[in-house]
Amino acid sequence: MGSCANTILLDFSVHPSYLTDEGNFNLTLIVEAHYSLLLPHYFLPSGFQKLEKEIVSELEKHMGVNSLVKLLGKMISPIGDNLSIYSGPRLSVINFRTFPNGLVTINIDYFMEEGAQPLLTLEESRGLELAWGTLGNKFKSVTLPAIKRGTPFDIYFLSSDERIMEYDIDQVIYDDRSPFQHIQILHSNTFGNMLVLDDLQNLAESDLIYTESIMCRGIENYKDKEILILGGGDGALLNELRKEQPKHITMVEIDEMVMQICKVYLRPACGDTLDTYKGENYDIVVGDCMLYMDNCKKEGKTFDYVIADLTDIPISPTPQGELWDFIKKILNMSFSVLNSNGKYFTHGNGSSSPKALKMFEDVLDQLDIPVTFTRTHAFVPSFLEDWVFYQIQRKKV
Repeated sequence: MGSCANTILLDFSVHPSYLTDEGNFNLTLIVEAHYSLLLPHYFLPSGFQKLEKEIVSELEKHMGVNSLVKLLGKMISPIGDNLSIYSGPRLSVINFRTFPNGLVTINIDYFMEEGAQPLLTLEESRGLELAWGTLGNKFKSVTLPAIKRGTPFDIYFLSSDERIMEYDIDQVIYDDRSPFQHIQILHSNTFGNMLVLDDLQNLAESDLIYTESIMCRGIENYKDKEILILGGGDGALLNELRKEQPKHITMVEIDEMVMQICKVYLRPACGDTLDTYKGENYDIVVGDCMLYMDNCKKEGKTFDYVIADLTDIPISPTPQGELWDFIKKILNMSFSVLNSNGKYFTHGNGSSSPKALKMFEDVLDQLDIPVTFTRTHAFVPSFLEDWVFYQIQRKKV
């Protein structure tokens, strides 16, 4: 993991009256009190002071120090909103905050050298929960593992709906930039080597289910079919499709650097597929897939399948912007090179992003030709979430 700043987060709730000695205040009365002689009364939150004293006492016991040094104590508002800041062992800083609804948050920040023991283990933090169990009629508590900041490599990635997910990354195997994007190969104890592009998890050695889901393995018959792959620079999709006895596969990938990296570090996924750009039943074209399809259209070349292993469906308020324009162009151009019974397969986004998926489905209703679609889903291990895949064809007249 290396040296990093650790942030321990401890939260619990008390009845709001415990912080103000006045019960649940009506907000209107508090605003009125701001302009009356009652205001000084609210600047004496004895409940908060008692709570602070007991919390600090337990922290001192668990941290093995005689006393924490108070750096700041401030009432932010007279309705239970207070802040105190202390310094502690190992140059730690403890922020103690209460909120009008009774929420109490304690954030402990400190720097942990590589190989050092944590200031407080998760078990010790939960011990604090028990010690604080009777403070202020506590009725809810949450103890989280330490958030690690400033690590030598990223261990946090976002889900499709922007939830933070922590990975067990222990090594950066490759890190560089191509003319198109930031390329990383990170190693996870759980998922093996992971391809990360522009800080987004793309594919890991554990993710065969992703490849099988986008190609509908076991459902589609690819024998003697002409297939076009858009993107797919990790080589996994091409590698699996080659096993299905197709007539020919063409893969068009704009970023050659991704392929060169994956053929070395993601070999369990791509096999020997990327070792050569021309095989017995496949070709790899380094270039822009839009230009390639435009040339196919001019030459009258068509395919039985177009499988787009490109960008995720964007998370945005409306289906507008550069990425959405790109998706619409890809869809329309793909159907111009598909034969009359051809199928277009792609991945969408996480099941937890229904609005984005609905916008994509609305876009499908606005294509140059009428289409119908089905959708499937699968849990992709290194995504740590359920992922949606689309199967699209021309609407039958």
